Amino acid sequence: MKFLSFLSLLLSAKVSLTSVVEPAARQATAESSATSIPVPTTAYPTVPAPGPTVTLSPVGSTPEDFSSQGLEDLWSLVGPVEPPPFTTTREPSLPIPVPSAPPPLYPTWFAPQPSSIFPNLSLPEGFIFGVATSAYQVEGAVKMDGKGPSTWDWASRQPDFVQDNTTADIADLFYYLYKEDAARAAAIGVTAHSFSIAWTRIYPFGVAGSPLNQLGIDHYSDLIDYHWSVGVEPVVTLYHWDTPLALNAYYGGFTSPRIVDDFINYAKTVFQAYNGRVKRWITFNEPSVSCRFVAQYPFNVSLAPGVNSSTAPYQCAYYLLKAHAGAVKAFREMGIEGEIAYKNNDWIGHPWRANNTEDTEAVERHAAFGIGTFANPVYVNGDWPQIMKDTLPESYLPRFTEEEMADLKGSADFFAIDAYSSQYVAAPPSGIATCQANMSDPAWPACNTGMLYDYNAGWSVGPNSDPASTTWLQATPQMLRGYLRGIAERWPSPKMYISEFGFDEPFESLRTAMYQTTEDCFTTDYFMTNLGEALLAIHEDGIPLMGTFSWALMDNVEWSSGIEPKFGIQHVNYTTLERTYKRSAYALSEFYASHGIANANATKI
Repeated sequence: MKFLSFLSLLLSAKVSLTSVVEPAARQATAESSATSIPVPTTAYPTVPAPGPTVTLSPVGSTPEDFSSQGLEDLWSLVGPVEPPPFTTTREPSLPIPVPSAPPPLYPTWFAPQPSSIFPNLSLPEGFIFGVATSAYQVEGAVKMDGKGPSTWDWASRQPDFVQDNTTADIADLFYYLYKEDAARAAAIGVTAHSFSIAWTRIYPFGVAGSPLNQLGIDHYSDLIDYHWSVGVEPVVTLYHWDTPLALNAYYGGFTSPRIVDDFINYAKTVFQAYNGRVKRWITFNEPSVSCRFVAQYPFNVSLAPGVNSSTAPYQCAYYLLKAHAGAVKAFREMGIEGEIAYKNNDWIGHPWRANNTEDTEAVERHAAFGIGTFANPVYVNGDWPQIMKDTLPESYLPRFTEEEMADLKGSADFFAIDAYSSQYVAAPPSGIATCQANMSDPAWPACNTGMLYDYNAGWSVGPNSDPASTTWLQATPQMLRGYLRGIAERWPSPKMYISEFGFDEPFESLRTAMYQTTEDCFTTDYFMTNLGEALLAIHEDGIPLMGTFSWALMDNVEWSSGIEPKFGIQHVNYTTLERTYKRSAYALSEFYASHGIANANATKI
């Protein structure tokens, strides 16, 4: 997770576990050297400054009342909700028309067309051309058909939290437009859509033994069936950050051991409901991100008794891993078809200073406190990375029992990585040993700093995304192969997916004419350069990559930045909810079709 201001911190799906250094913020004077190691302004687990006053009853004071009135009482914690403009599922007119492709972006002597990117290299049979979304970010209809409130429904209404003061009450209204969106994905050749199920649509109160919402079960059943009908495989994530608000109110959510059984109960219900119709499952999306949220405003008002903002992320990680292992154990005992894992995020990185021992060690610390926090227990030995145990006392980091380690080890059938970008990594100014021994050091406990520019001359690691919303994201295709090799070496798995990758198109939110909006050239370049490197990773490095999922199918609600960031390969008009393909959608379609991957329902472009 990128430790910036809390707004940008909680902005997005794409975060890292250590502090990130931004050149402008770190060069206080014109005389500052680009090669000096800056001091990180914030680093976990520094307790965040108090935010504005939030509205939520103390943990444990909300009665566990599973009646209709009890559900209405939970929604009263959220406040008024905007109703959707229509409340029936729209039936698309097939086939979906796809306008003619845009002219070439560059002369061929400068850059090849998507179909000409390593045309002699093919993708493996069964490779997935995927797109991704998540329930909170696209569904809207947040209070329809018996759904309960999530923590994000509540958080989006807290003072000074969402950058543009928007909520996800309507969002893209995917809840009623999923048929049209699935058909539009199929029309450009997409073969799989990774989406999440809202826990609160299945169990409005979240608790095992509380009422099951059959309307939620039926909704996702139809959504899954419709995706298959247009040749788009549904890839299901059980949890993409939208914890039932009830669980935070009742007992502190993921900072309480009660969450484990409640999540496993929810997972078993979903497995049973859709067994045979879902072939690929994800338990948790980017757990390192959701476990950082719990310590930050406004979520840190609902910590379990005895947990504080410094220890909360580690308590969360411990219980989340137990919930993951329990869900996977149930999946296998129930004989559910398909494969299952969770989605990793973060990057390994490269030493900021070449041949520098401290920076080389910092990279390993970043890997351990980043991806390794969850990947080591699942893919290596069932336990935390040794670096974490050497740094964090048990009062921070709970230790696993032998039984827990046995359940965790091997609890994934593939490795999914949200591979947005990579960075350089530097040791903290005080040095790693000094930092590790000093809990008050701003870089403790990870004791490393992500660098957005190089050591030699201060050049950006790669082209930067929209400065208004994503100060952390850069296009770094030149680092992708090393990134994937590092994952394969540290956390080996027989199969790998890039489960999300994408770019926040610079300044798109400022454009008003559609011909300007659809020309997302930075995003197009991002996808094509990364996909070219992915081809080389498969053929030259032996990486068992079997699919990529572009974030996102369409513009959406990007967490605490609202609707300002534009990650979508389709533009969304938030007045009419009309979708329009951008250049990047055509480029992806052309690349995959020319490399042997296409949906039989695709429209000829």
